[in-house]
Amino acid sequence: MESFFGIFAVACGAYCLYGYYMIKVKREITKSILLPKDVNVNKCKDLEGYCRETSTPLLILGIVVTLYGAVDIYNTTKGGADLLFFVMMAVLFVTLAGFMVIIRRCNKKYF
Repeated sequence: MESFFGIFAVACGAYCLYGYYMIKVKREITKSILLPKDVNVNKCKDLEGYCRETSTPLLILGIVVTLYGAVDIYNTTKGGADLLFFVMMAVLFVTLAGFMVIIRRCNKKYF
């Protein structure tokens, strides 16, 4: 039970990486990650531009969240990685804030 947040973070990171795969390969927008509930995916002004601008931040978020979860799991099971855990937590918060700003800007621009 101690590793719950780490497992949850790894799952969320994997879902972000899945969203990146969907945007890059299949050109489908994962609505639950990138768009608010009331936005219709079909009303995108430029799907190629939206996919191009949101794919890199989504990839970075997926990698950072997955790494944070892995560090959390390691720290709760083995211990001794407290400094690394707090560094990863700070990197996670900065990445989340940057992701929110970029995605909000892209949503206003393309929808």
